Amino acid sequence: MTPQQSREGPEEAPKRHTPESVAEEVADSMEPQTAEDVLEALKKCDGQAITTRLLDKLPGGRVEWRLSRQLGWTEIKNRAYVNSSGASPQGICLMLARSEASVPLSVAWVERENPAYFAGRRERNALREKALADKQLLTRAAFLFNEIEDINAKRRAKTKEFAVLVEHREPLSPVKYKLERVCGLREDDKK
Repeated sequence: MTPQQSREGPEEAPKRHTPESVAEEVADSMEPQTAEDVLEALKKCDGQAITTRLLDKLPGGRVEWRLSRQLGWTEIKNRAYVNSSGASPQGICLMLARSEASVPLSVAWVERENPAYFAGRRERNALREKALADKQLLTRAAFLFNEIEDINAKRRAKTKEFAVLVEHREPLSPVKYKLERVCGLREDDKK
């Protein structure tokens, strides 16, 4: 063990992936059914004027949903979307109409104009299901992930070796940043 290693602590072994661990990650990424539940609830209001009373008919009601009219459209957002500024996977923001006026609700229009929540989500989840059913694919992915983990571990070790070469007052320290670019440790902004 080098003095440098003893100061930094023991090297951490790279994480090992299995087909089961890959499947777990894929399953955890399945998108929730919430938008479909909302669409189903909206079907009962098809043709009715879009008002705040609409929120009472949605799963969770006014506690869970907000109606906003701005920038030429009307939309509903759930609490997860509002609290996370749209970053939560449970967050939903559906455009209901391209109008700020109280126009009649068209469920077919809502489904067509929000493809990421409906057709897109169905397609992405179907692909996830297909991946979960393909044991050979999960095995290949686990093998590849393990190779990448090994490469990353080797890169971390070599980066530490590089840092020793270019430490302050070492002969290569004045050209540290240039050498980082030369060997690929630093991305060149002028590509």
